[in-house]
Amino acid sequence: MKILHINTKDTGGAANACMRIHKSLLDKGIGSKVLVLRKTKNIPEVYQYSYWDFPKSRIDTLKRTIKLAIYERHLRNQRARMTVPVEILSYPTTIYDITEHPFYKEADIIQLNWVSGFLDEPSFFKKNTKPVIWRMADLYICGGGNHYEKEFPFNAYQDILNKNYIIRKASLEGKKINLVAISNWTKQKALDCELLKGQPITIIQNGIDTNIFKQYNKKLVREALGLPLEKKIILFGADVLSVPRKGMHLLFESINSLTENKNVLFCAFGNTYIPLKENILPLGPIGDEILLAMIYSAADLFIMPSIEETFGQVILESLACGTPIVSFPTGGALDTIKDNFNGFLAKDFTSKGLTAAIEKALSFSFNRDEIRNDIIRNFNVVDKADLFIDLYTSILNHKS
Repeated sequence: MKILHINTKDTGGAANACMRIHKSLLDKGIGSKVLVLRKTKNIPEVYQYSYWDFPKSRIDTLKRTIKLAIYERHLRNQRARMTVPVEILSYPTTIYDITEHPFYKEADIIQLNWVSGFLDEPSFFKKNTKPVIWRMADLYICGGGNHYEKEFPFNAYQDILNKNYIIRKASLEGKKINLVAISNWTKQKALDCELLKGQPITIIQNGIDTNIFKQYNKKLVREALGLPLEKKIILFGADVLSVPRKGMHLLFESINSLTENKNVLFCAFGNTYIPLKENILPLGPIGDEILLAMIYSAADLFIMPSIEETFGQVILESLACGTPIVSFPTGGALDTIKDNFNGFLAKDFTSKGLTAAIEKALSFSFNRDEIRNDIIRNFNVVDKADLFIDLYTSILNHKS
């Protein structure tokens, strides 16, 4: 059984989820490979697609050179049209033909993950002869280029979205796609999508490597990291402060309302600059997963303030380390967070609702061992790999 995963890059939350599945499949003896457009890490069986690997003649090379120049001009024009701020707006067309790659030709199943800017849908679905799985890392497949719905400026880009939707609809016409929803929330979004009517849907939630993300002694870790022993530490990730969907503006409103509590220290990891405040400690980017697990273990609480998210990886990372979570009621948080057990869900999508949930969590006595055990039982990536293998087997048996 040979599986080829397609992902635009090897970094980011969606890429991390893809790589965790891929590594677990390799551990189980499955012939798994990942093809990415942008490669920055050294991960076994992850390969970079090169546009220049396939010219068969000097004429073909010339054609590709011209095609690339036209495509790059097209990308510049796309960016110029984005006059209203937007998190991401993707197009279903690119110059990359995945079906000409030798890894495609040898694969039994093609698994699409986060493919924005990489997959050319018209050529792929026209030429494809393999069973296809589309793992819904977000809501990209449901529309005309938006990856999420909340806070997206639909009015500003309706013309582009409509054109993209027509292209996508034509590409998918009569094609079977095995959808994998990574949360019940995502499944419902797929069921509500006219474009995906009749496509089979399987729920396989994200999984986590519980051998890497595990519970460390809080006192020892805080001493090693130079964090105060006596304070309540609230952790959050801060990679994109400027994206409204990520809810960082709501979190900072909550932080401001909690400034009178001198016993609370907020710690932030990520690449984004954090405004300097007395009760906020920026930790900077954390590239090492073991160090990240230690930081989770040092915290009393993790906050995920996204107002729309299919399944944030940070949820599983934190819970696997025994650290409870406060989140808004969206995506994977609805499948994982149980009030009075491993965290609290805010009652609404406001800073007041978030603050109330944080205050409840700070006063609640959590059993961190049970929080971790729940993740081991229900969200271990090894078990999720088994579910994918079952799906692959079913698809191939049905094909034969």
